[in-house]
Amino acid sequence: MKRKRAIDIKRGLAFVILVSLIALLIITSGCVAAGAQTKEPYTYSSEIYDASKVSPATEQEVLDFLAQDATDKNLWREGVYECGHFSADVWWNAYMQGLEACMVWVKRMKWGEEQPHWVVKFRIEDKAQNYWLWIEPSSDEVVDEDDYAIQDTFCEEEAFNLCKTWWEESLS
Repeated sequence: MKRKRAIDIKRGLAFVILVSLIALLIITSGCVAAGAQTKEPYTYSSEIYDASKVSPATEQEVLDFLAQDATDKNLWREGVYECGHFSADVWWNAYMQGLEACMVWVKRMKWGEEQPHWVVKFRIEDKAQNYWLWIEPSSDEVVDEDDYAIQDTFCEEEAFNLCKTWWEESLS
């Protein structure tokens, strides 16, 4: 009886350690998948960028868009679907909905070291003010731009072309 109990305790401990290691891996990966859906790369449409399709939105319109957009349900997979892919998908989906946005390549301090990352910023215009709303594309979380060191920003046709190039490369 004692031996069976010792084996059960060891199995339980091994399970807890395994689950903890998986959680730690996800948390430290740079993008946290909010769901278990796996997203396979796809090719963006072959249309040409049209600036007249997009315009600034209100913050509520962006939040409503993010609530409907399923990108945050995609599963982060190293080398297959990572932070830049989340950013490209959110940007592309926003473009298709007529929302003005940019993909921003940043560096951030995490766990004591500088890490490259991608976020999306949306142009907000309302009666009181105009500003950019920064979003973590893997979770739809509103983030503070001051937490990042901007490396490069891709807006309009530049973002459009980056999205298309990214997926064409991932398919080959």
